[in-house]
Amino acid sequence: MKTTDSVLKLLEKNTNHLSGQQIADQLELSRTAIWKAIRSLESAGYKIESKPHQGYLLLDPPMLSETFIRRNLATKVPLHFELHDSITSTNTRAKELGALPSTSEPQIIVSDQQTKGYGRYGRAFMSPQQTGIYLSILLQNQQEYFDAGLLTTATATALCRAIEKKLDIKPNIKWVNDVLWHDKKISGILTEGITDMETGHLKQIVVGIGIDYLTDPSTYAPEVRQRAGSLRQAVQKKGLSRNAFIGAFLDEFFKLYPKFNSHDFIADYRKYCSTLGQQVTITRGNETITGTASDITDSGELILADGQVFSSGEITKIRKTTT
Repeated sequence: MKTTDSVLKLLEKNTNHLSGQQIADQLELSRTAIWKAIRSLESAGYKIESKPHQGYLLLDPPMLSETFIRRNLATKVPLHFELHDSITSTNTRAKELGALPSTSEPQIIVSDQQTKGYGRYGRAFMSPQQTGIYLSILLQNQQEYFDAGLLTTATATALCRAIEKKLDIKPNIKWVNDVLWHDKKISGILTEGITDMETGHLKQIVVGIGIDYLTDPSTYAPEVRQRAGSLRQAVQKKGLSRNAFIGAFLDEFFKLYPKFNSHDFIADYRKYCSTLGQQVTITRGNETITGTASDITDSGELILADGQVFSSGEITKIRKTTT
């Protein structure tokens, strides 16, 4: 193992300052080697606090860190993490893990970048490096009947709760699963199932979340900028790292997940849903329906003022009503 990696691992394990001599003694290296490793880590982007007579303390870095994600977790659910610098898609990787011998622990796959990220209907999801949060959760299904749509709405609610609590802003949800801020999409959620080919039973569920966390909206193409936003302004104001936010989101998700079928969260989903009261155009296959969104059922379905109920579909247009 390289000296820099050894020093990094030791610093990650400690929540108190370590002197250069303590690090040198534990790793059986010279003080000069330790000093060079510290400088190398700082050049790579790691934040290391240095105090006279106390030593070095690793601060929450801008890069992904399982150590700092776990430090920000309150949930007691045992989670297994897999972090990547770059990956085709976290959902694709989750499905690959699903094909391996099963484990009862939820698998959390996080990547700093996706080269082939995708959303609903297979649409490409832009995933620039070190600015977004690209995360998938692989879950074992223990239920005879699993409502994937309801889990999607629960996930959107968990994400909004985390944003509101940690960033002090009020996000909104465009039915079904687009999370918005200032009327622009800052996150999408995609739920997929893995079926046992022999029994036809839904064996596992993958929940994928992509968040434009620190992305600079000015870098978007003009046509994308009209509909896509970012949490960047709120994040910079709060100084909240990606690791801290991932921990906060996972806490909210695993508060909801064990009992999401009880519909307890739907009141919050309605509160966040900015679609209600608006005139919408819904596309479902080759069918297009226009009407006023009046309510959300306890199962997450959209109800129009004329009584039509939709469990799936895509809102392609919203025209705000006047009062």
